[in-house]
Amino acid sequence: MALGDWLLMASERGNPHARIDDVRSDGTAWSLGNEVTPLVHGATYFADLADRIAAMGEGDRIYFVDWRGDPDEQLNDAGDTLVDVLVAALRRGVDVRGLLWRSHWRKFGFHSERAFELGKTLEAHGGECLRDMRVRTGGAHHQKFMVLRHRDDPTRDVAYVGGIDLCHSRRDDHGHGGDPQPLAIAPEYGPNPAWHDVQVAVRGPAVHDVETTFRERWEVDAPLTSNPGRRFTSWLQAEDQDPDPLGEQWPPPPPVAGATDVVQIARTYPPLLPVPHDFAPDGERSIALGNAKAMSNARRLVYVEDQYLWGPEVGAHFADALRDNPDLRLVIVLPVLPDLDGTVSRMTQWHARRAALDPSARRGATGWSSSG
Repeated sequence: MALGDWLLMASERGNPHARIDDVRSDGTAWSLGNEVTPLVHGATYFADLADRIAAMGEGDRIYFVDWRGDPDEQLNDAGDTLVDVLVAALRRGVDVRGLLWRSHWRKFGFHSERAFELGKTLEAHGGECLRDMRVRTGGAHHQKFMVLRHRDDPTRDVAYVGGIDLCHSRRDDHGHGGDPQPLAIAPEYGPNPAWHDVQVAVRGPAVHDVETTFRERWEVDAPLTSNPGRRFTSWLQAEDQDPDPLGEQWPPPPPVAGATDVVQIARTYPPLLPVPHDFAPDGERSIALGNAKAMSNARRLVYVEDQYLWGPEVGAHFADALRDNPDLRLVIVLPVLPDLDGTVSRMTQWHARRAALDPSARRGATGWSSSG
């Protein structure tokens, strides 16, 4: 089968306003010649990230987005923290820009003040890290990636993409003793909860696609928040609310010698009101569309690991594949218990999980596994 049978074409992304595929003129929405390396566990990812940033110099660029960023999160055994590493890069002349989810009110247990702290520190040293609340009511930003580009040697460019936040509780390893800097979650997970996750290090032309995803969000016309109260609070705190222009985007890095990995970047954006994203005014659902297209070709096994599996649309997505192919087997690995405590939070997660799993069970799935 051809790549176009498995991957989305640019016209199938469902978002004609996206800039991510403009670099290609043949209608494809993927790149060839990439090297993709899995970095299993936060300790592996953080150490690799710290080493690569330490080797960057004047004129290089670091772009990142995240759900949460804790300035004091230690990235390696030497105790280098996130803010230490980024400030040191700024002092060497690296251009550092970031977008973090502003989050809901901290009195509800969220973390907006940590993003504010990181932003203020980076700003004091010439960088920018802004709090982004361009989400639907009750929503959150969950993109988690970093782009490292090198002015004089694009063969060193790398993009980290995956599920690991730049924050407490993520720096675990294969022993699963937990991060020494833990975040409290449901008490069943203990005082130092284990955290299994993965990030991939991408080298090659796909780095440009990840960078374009950052640039679309950074350069969007919509304000960082449309809430007048939040805007007033930011003004009182002298918080930067206006992204400074980025330098001209460099061409994609060259293919990696001998590398054969094909990479397609898919995203999810909602249609926003009152000020939509200009790069996705009607939203984008290329993750769901891409999954559906790939799964239509699955014949024997689909394996899924997820922190959450929520909602009837997700369940219908897998149930349809099981209906269309009776020989297909589906294995889903989820945390044994929701990570949030409290009756309302836990029951909400249980309900959303059942809404996703029940359609597949009714279509004849052989069952699912749980992992704590």
